[in-house]
Amino acid sequence: MNFFLQMMVSGLLAGAVYALMAMAVVVIYKSSSIFNFAHGSLVAFAAFLMWALVVQWELPLPAVIPIFVLALFTVGFLIQRLILQPLTGQPLMAAVMATIALGDVFAGIVTLVWPGPGRTLPQIIPSRVFHLGGTVMSSESLVNFLICCLAFAGFFFFFRKTKLGLAMRGTAEDHALAQSEGIRVSWIFVVSWVVAILMAAVGGILMSSLYGVNLAPLHGLGMKSLAVVILGGLESIQGAIVGGLIIGIAEAIGAGYLDPYVGGGFNELTPFLIILLVLIIKPYGLFGYERIERL
Repeated sequence: MNFFLQMMVSGLLAGAVYALMAMAVVVIYKSSSIFNFAHGSLVAFAAFLMWALVVQWELPLPAVIPIFVLALFTVGFLIQRLILQPLTGQPLMAAVMATIALGDVFAGIVTLVWPGPGRTLPQIIPSRVFHLGGTVMSSESLVNFLICCLAFAGFFFFFRKTKLGLAMRGTAEDHALAQSEGIRVSWIFVVSWVVAILMAAVGGILMSSLYGVNLAPLHGLGMKSLAVVILGGLESIQGAIVGGLIIGIAEAIGAGYLDPYVGGGFNELTPFLIILLVLIIKPYGLFGYERIERL
C-alpha cells in the first residue's frame, strides 16, 4: 500500500507540471484555433535561455527575470506577427505546418547555440526529504508543485478578473463578435502566445531544476503536454489540469508496477497509449466541447 501511495504522490507532483504546460497549449488553441506543435521545442528553448542568463552570463536574478520575460515576449510577438498572421484566412493545415516548422527551427537554434552535453541549473532550494505517512517527497518536487499551484491561481485570476483576460475569453468565444466590440483580436493573439510561452517556460524550468537542461527530454516533456490536452479537451483549462494529474499518476503507477516486466521506459509510452484510448472512446476529451456539424 505504501508503494502505491508513493507512486500516487510522485505522479501528482509531476502531473502538476504537465498541467501547467498543457494550459499553454489550450490558451493558444482557444484564442486562435491553432494546435501548437512547436510546444516541445519552445519549452526546451526557454529552459536553455534561462540557463544561459543564470549560468553562462552570470547575471543577477533581478536582471534575469525582466530580460527573460522580454525575450519570450519578443519571441511570441514575432511568431504571431511574422509567421501566423500572414496565414490568416488560409487553410488550417498551413498554420499547423508552420508550427511544426517552428518546432524544428527552435530545436535547431538550441542545438546550434548550446551544443554538447546537458547542463544543470544552480540549486536554489536546499535539498531535503519530507516524509508524509509512508510516502517520501523531495523539497524540489514539493516546491515545484507549490509554484504550479500559484501559477494556476495567477492564471485564473488574470483570465477571469482582468480586462485583458476577459478580452482573451471573448476572443476565444467568437473572433468576429470580439472585433465588433472593439477588441483588437490580432493583439489578443500576440498576448495569448506570450502568456502560453511564459507558462511553458515555467514548466520547463521546473523540470530542468530536477533533471537537468537537456534538449531531448525537454522536447519530449513538452510533447507529453499534447497528450494531456487531448485527454482533458482542446478548449478546456480545467481539462488541462485534470488531464495533467491523470497523466502524471498513470505514468508513475505504470512505471512502478510494469517497468520490472518490460525492462523500463513504460512511463514514456503511457501518455501516448492514453491518447489512443481517448481518441477511440471519447475523441473530444474529458471536458472538450462536442460539436455536431450538419451536412
